[in-house]
Amino acid sequence: MSETHGNPSDHHHAPPAPPEPKTPMWLSALGAVLFLIAGLIWGLSPSSTQPGEQPAGSAPGANAGAAGEH
Repeated sequence: MSETHGNPSDHHHAPPAPPEPKTPMWLSALGAVLFLIAGLIWGLSPSSTQPGEQPAGSAPGANAGAAGEH
């Protein structure tokens, strides 16, 4: 018997793997367009609070009174 019988690294008899298919250009372009649209929607949407406003219940003294009641 030769040294290569039963050796799992012996790939002399295995056929070569087929090449991977190329991604169509329209699929890459579609992904880029969807990414840009999502970015524009996110960037142009109004924020939930205005720059000078604070969300309800987050006033600086709102929790100070509750902490002192204990």
